[in-house]
Amino acid sequence: MDDAIHVREPDRDDLRTLGGILARAFRDNPLNVAVIGATPAVRERCNRHGMRALLPVAQGHGLVRVARRGAKTVGVLVAVPPFAHPLPPPSLGARVRLVWGQGPRVARGWHRVFRQLDSHHPRDPHWYLGTLGVHPVEQGRGAGTALLGDFVRLADADGLPSYLETDHERNLPFYERAGFRVETEIRICETRIWRMLREPRRA
Repeated sequence: MDDAIHVREPDRDDLRTLGGILARAFRDNPLNVAVIGATPAVRERCNRHGMRALLPVAQGHGLVRVARRGAKTVGVLVAVPPFAHPLPPPSLGARVRLVWGQGPRVARGWHRVFRQLDSHHPRDPHWYLGTLGVHPVEQGRGAGTALLGDFVRLADADGLPSYLETDHERNLPFYERAGFRVETEIRICETRIWRMLREPRRA
């Protein structure tokens, strides 16, 4: 059986699976807990609604990559190319479903978070790594490294820096191994957020 990780574009019918992976991967992150609170099941449900709104837009206007082990999708990366940040909003129907699914309090909370993050966003041309998530049972088995490596190769080919935010201090060494460095630490919803930048590398 092929146990290697392969990175590729998602199929059209992958969106439900991808949303579930990301919803579970970020369920217990500090910012998720701060914005949504409640129980793990509620946080995962809210995340599913958020990903259901994000992923079609990201597929149409950004970059989505999946990591597969054999026939099983185990990780997802969502990025934004230069000059494309912020991505356009979801359709009106998708936004209504999002508020209905998450509830007004959570939807407003995420709106405030994204607005604050945007105020710290670099203005020079760059690749933005918006989301990288691996299902917890697959973490530490190479999927995240494969997705990140694929992403930084794109940025290097363009000769542009890449940028991300993370709310998990344990993620810093993972990104630093790929060449990212902490620019600043900020606080949103009383949660520590590390802003990281990577300069392009020449072949």
